[in-house]
Amino acid sequence: MAVAAQVSQREQAYQRLRRLLILQQIPEGKRLRETTWASRLHVNRAALREAFARLEAEGFIERGPKTGYFIPYISKEDLIEVVEARMMLEGGAIERIIQKGLNTRANLRPLMEACDQLERLVKEDYLLGVAEADRRFHEALIEAARNRRLTILYQRAPLPIIHPVLISNSQWAHRVEQTLHEHRAMVDAILEGQLPKAMDVLRTHLNERAFIPLYAG
Repeated sequence: MAVAAQVSQREQAYQRLRRLLILQQIPEGKRLRETTWASRLHVNRAALREAFARLEAEGFIERGPKTGYFIPYISKEDLIEVVEARMMLEGGAIERIIQKGLNTRANLRPLMEACDQLERLVKEDYLLGVAEADRRFHEALIEAARNRRLTILYQRAPLPIIHPVLISNSQWAHRVEQTLHEHRAMVDAILEGQLPKAMDVLRTHLNERAFIPLYAG
């Protein structure tokens, strides 16, 4: 029973931290203090250390020169690589969806629901919820391809979806509305079987707006 509880705590710590890291909700360069995060995640420090080690192996965090773990800084080159990797994975998913005839409203319903959720959260001005809905759309896109290995690969890859740039409230609202427009345009193109158009929308989306910036409230 104790072993099962430890595994549960380790998995809980890993999943929650990983989500925050993907959504870039922990500042770059910040040290992950064991006492702070064990308390915040309601897990013991042994389970937290195991989660840290797993996240380090996946490239989400880095071990410090002396002790502890830190959030790595993301360079321009890192961002370019992230966009390239996501284009290959998500573009491949779109191609498979259309080629295999999976571009039905029933199969793409999770994408449409993610769009609806994003629209609601924008109106509520709920920043973290907006980031979650954006991420959910892209996860649903991968899942719609019905390729288990692709889904596993995407879930395990250290591919952040946002970059925390501080901009004004009005700029943030406009940026998110544009993201929503591109999500819906992508779904429409896939439903219509228009592969080049869907790929163009995805490319523009990832290169220009594949992040939800923070704003000064």
